Amino acid sequence: MTVLQLTLKLVIFIAVGFTARKLRVMPDGFDRMLTRFVMAIPLPCMIINSFNVEFSMQDLINCPLLLALAVGSMAAQFVIAQLIYIKMGRTGVARSARFALLFTNFTFFGLPVVSELYGAQGVFYYVIFTLPIRVIFYGGAPLTLGEPGQKLDVRQVLKKFICEPVVAVFIGFFLYVTQLPLPEVVTSAISTLGNMASPLGLILCGAIIADAKLKGVLKYPCVLWVTALRLLVIPAVMMGIFLLLGVEHDIVRTTVFYFAMPVASFLPTFCLRYNPNEVDGRIAGGYMVIVSMIACVATVPLWAVVTASL
Repeated sequence: MTVLQLTLKLVIFIAVGFTARKLRVMPDGFDRMLTRFVMAIPLPCMIINSFNVEFSMQDLINCPLLLALAVGSMAAQFVIAQLIYIKMGRTGVARSARFALLFTNFTFFGLPVVSELYGAQGVFYYVIFTLPIRVIFYGGAPLTLGEPGQKLDVRQVLKKFICEPVVAVFIGFFLYVTQLPLPEVVTSAISTLGNMASPLGLILCGAIIADAKLKGVLKYPCVLWVTALRLLVIPAVMMGIFLLLGVEHDIVRTTVFYFAMPVASFLPTFCLRYNPNEVDGRIAGGYMVIVSMIACVATVPLWAVVTASL
């Protein structure tokens, strides 16, 4: 797929979601129901289908490397985000900025983009890479957004981790290692359902943008530079580190799209849950999500060009 085609698909699907929400084709609450549906059926099918490739010992050997890169990169990002958090004065807005610099929309935006650019092989690397990040995501939310000293509910973290996309990773990995053949009709159905994840995920992003009120963005200048760090600086730094470490270019091409995605869309929700009295942090977090989502329509094609040149 060319960069122009990718850009047009991003714009079209996001515009569909935006228009549907503005015209009330998506009534209040529909986006939450659609999110649940995508997480439960199309997304797991996309993940399982990504493992429907010929067994490769090299790919199997790469799995521990992908997990190590994920954990190491999150540690590096945390150092950067923590320094910025301290520099900003440890406020509620600073906590939102720290979270935004750590976690991206790697599910609803990242997976569709990687699938469009690099197919099943790319999704295979991507889902393995993001597996430990999902644990850190749910475990880190109360620690990064809540008041200092807030205790971590381990049971809730484990409950969030054991969700459909994660279960799909283990099912797909089992089928990949055993090369257990499924009936063609089942394989075809899984593939077709998985193909729904990309447009539906991007349509959801458009619906989120439609509900945004952008007039107050200038009240929070950090939104703009957090977006620049999230979409440009951090991906460039992490890609440079991976290349210096001698990581295979196929892995670099796919994993860089975790770092190049917009801010995780759950940020305002987590703010409300873990620190409900911090209004400024929640509002600023919402702007970080929306502005980064709009800006990535331009930056994702840029990274597609950069990764294609590797």
